[in-house]
Amino acid sequence: MEEQAPSAPTISFSDIIMNVFAAPGDAYEGIRTSPTRASIWVVPLIIVLLLTCCFTWLMFTNESMKNQIMDTQRTRMEEQVQAGKMSQEQADRASEQMEKAGGMMIAFGMVFGVVTVSLMFFLATLVFWLVGKFGLKAEGGYGKYLELYGAAQWIGILGFIVTILLAVAYGSMYASPSGGLAVLSNFNPKNTTHRLLSSLNIFTIWQMIVVGIGMAKYAGKSSGTGIGVGVGLMIVWVLISVYGMSALGM
Repeated sequence: MEEQAPSAPTISFSDIIMNVFAAPGDAYEGIRTSPTRASIWVVPLIIVLLLTCCFTWLMFTNESMKNQIMDTQRTRMEEQVQAGKMSQEQADRASEQMEKAGGMMIAFGMVFGVVTVSLMFFLATLVFWLVGKFGLKAEGGYGKYLELYGAAQWIGILGFIVTILLAVAYGSMYASPSGGLAVLSNFNPKNTTHRLLSSLNIFTIWQMIVVGIGMAKYAGKSSGTGIGVGVGLMIVWVLISVYGMSALGM
């Protein structure tokens, strides 16, 4: 009777979390050879969504950050008035309504944040899957790439916590572990240089390096190749989000 080769052991959830930080190659090799499990990406996604809600609540309850939000909205309305798209009376009325609708603004912000983060998660995974499938000729379906990005989210979660702590410490919604700290005292969200510095987030770079290592494991390529792909994708996103949005006047 022919003996069957023993199947690879399933990597544990705790090992995935630890290895994503300490040995991402081992984490993704374990994920690659293990059965697909939704918990690998569902759990970190839920935590990110909860942190998103917490940060939204913080922005509208911290007086300094709330004023930053209101100032940004007033500036946009002033631009609308100057462009003739709304009257000064309408702008003043809208400003008063924003001041009064505290709870509603928090609820709207949370819903908007949850929807946006969720869409970005699934769209980013789609991009990774397409690049992996057609660019790196990797095996694995969309579900495996949900696991890939979900595992890397633990780095994003750590970065999100650090961001919240910095926001509280500096009293600014623009504080983050990025180059933006260098211009935080006079940060202007419409300044392209400021936005570029802010996009150079230490944890985002780390996370995309780890995503690249995971893609390399899926494709049987070298870690260097995967890291190059991950960093390249991040650069493309930075260019789109900073220069593309600026071109659209956003």
